[in-house]
Amino acid sequence: MVAPAVRALAYVGVGVTGEVVYTAIKALIKKHDLRLQGYTQIWVMPAYALGGVFLFEKVQDLIASWNIAARFVAYALLIYSIEYLVGVLAKWITGKCPWEYKGKWQIQGIIDLPHFPFWGAVGLIFEVVHNYLVQL
Repeated sequence: MVAPAVRALAYVGVGVTGEVVYTAIKALIKKHDLRLQGYTQIWVMPAYALGGVFLFEKVQDLIASWNIAARFVAYALLIYSIEYLVGVLAKWITGKCPWEYKGKWQIQGIIDLPHFPFWGAVGLIFEVVHNYLVQL
């Protein structure tokens, strides 16, 4: 198995890339922005790194025998939990959450419920990444 630091970097790379692509596509659809300019926040990097190595991998091992739909839901809920924890921590440190969701489906500006399918998919992608990394 690859060292934890390398696995952490892999989760950061996949997570940040996914966020940049997601926000670029969202801007294209909602604002017709053909620049395809995406973004993320540095705050998410330790969340992907530490959440991936210390939480995600443990949860994946526990739920590996579950069907894909159940794993999808579990991963989305796990990532919501990490997102909430990091958002609250960032608010406590800086006075503001870096991503501040707006709209009727958000929770305290930290969680955005319509992201559920995105987070479930991220979990399944992280599963593939982790399964590859343990084979190296």
